[in-house]
Amino acid sequence: MGAWVYDAVIGQGRRARQEDDYGVFELPPELDAGDLLLVLADGMGGAQAGAQASALAVRSFIETYDRVIADAIPERLERTLMHVNERMAWEVATDPDQLGGMGCTLLAVVLAVEGLYWISVGDSPLWLWQRGRLRRLNQDHAYRSVLAHQVSHGEISAADAAQHPDRNALISALTGDELDLVDLPRQARTLEPGDQILLASDGVLTLDEREIAAVLAGGVSGEAGPCQRLLAAVTARQCAYQDNITVLWVRSARAPAPVKVSLWRRWWQRLERGQTGEQVS
Repeated sequence: MGAWVYDAVIGQGRRARQEDDYGVFELPPELDAGDLLLVLADGMGGAQAGAQASALAVRSFIETYDRVIADAIPERLERTLMHVNERMAWEVATDPDQLGGMGCTLLAVVLAVEGLYWISVGDSPLWLWQRGRLRRLNQDHAYRSVLAHQVSHGEISAADAAQHPDRNALISALTGDELDLVDLPRQARTLEPGDQILLASDGVLTLDEREIAAVLAGGVSGEAGPCQRLLAAVTARQCAYQDNITVLWVRSARAPAPVKVSLWRRWWQRLERGQTGEQVS
């Protein structure tokens, strides 16, 4: 098993309710399906439906991942996502008047000896900070990605794209319906010692990638970890319509840490008491 250091933080921004959720699960070695599973969801649907959707997606994904039958990690991720989508459809069917339109983004990452795997639906970003450079790895399933394509082909101006009323609308999400777009690489992304991986809900996009990279370049020294520093930077902007913010951060370590903490236990403690903090596995 590899050595991983992780950190997590969740903030409500200026929203009336928290619709993000996340979980971290230490995978059993006998499963031979990776070391760590990290899942993040950003809910939608109004009232309590968005929070219900994200909580359902995270819990169902983590509970299902080690039960499905698969020959490889990408196949396991795909089958788990299909199960979660079916569960979402069943949940909506139990109360269509209240839960109609319920859904969420979903980003799941598996860290293994051979590297990084992921599956994602929606616009929750996944970044890799490697050798001083920040690079987004997963596809952006929001209409802004279509607008960016149009800008690059000269079909609209960058100014018009930035002000388009639908730029943040999702073009794929986990709703129980057939999934329009799923980002699922079939090969692991190779990692190097010291690499940093960042999962986030789109609330963090109050910062641009240059600003996010600067936080990660600052390392992990000091009392505040990278997630706390990112949250502080977002909060400092005092955006009037600041969305919920959730950030999960992982760093590959050069050698196994001397202390081992059960991330499954930590995940349930977070749900019960809302605690977060840097841990080592």
